[in-house]
Amino acid sequence: MTNRITLLGKLVDAPKTRSFDVRDGRIEIVSLWLEVNDGDRSDRFTVEVNCPKAQIAAKAMQSGALVEASGVLRHDRWKDKKTSLWTGKVYIAIDPGAGALRSKGVAPALEPAA
Repeated sequence: MTNRITLLGKLVDAPKTRSFDVRDGRIEIVSLWLEVNDGDRSDRFTVEVNCPKAQIAAKAMQSGALVEASGVLRHDRWKDKKTSLWTGKVYIAIDPGAGALRSKGVAPALEPAA
């Protein structure tokens, strides 16, 4: 079974970069927030870019760009320190050699449904 997803959406905000210290050095992750709108409803998805080549493209993208992201679905889970409840999120991960990120220009403005 293959876990693959391709999503085409509008970049809602500027890319966010986070860095983490690990044993062998430092890891950088670029996060994008994409909105997919079909006229009736809007859904937002987080894309985490781990591939250095795709990170260069991600950092150059501006809010409002139409973005095609191909990667794998992942689930992250953690325990909230204040409430001690488990919480989580599903996101799209673009790993080295296993995904792609492309800008398709500026997203067209959607007209409100009548």
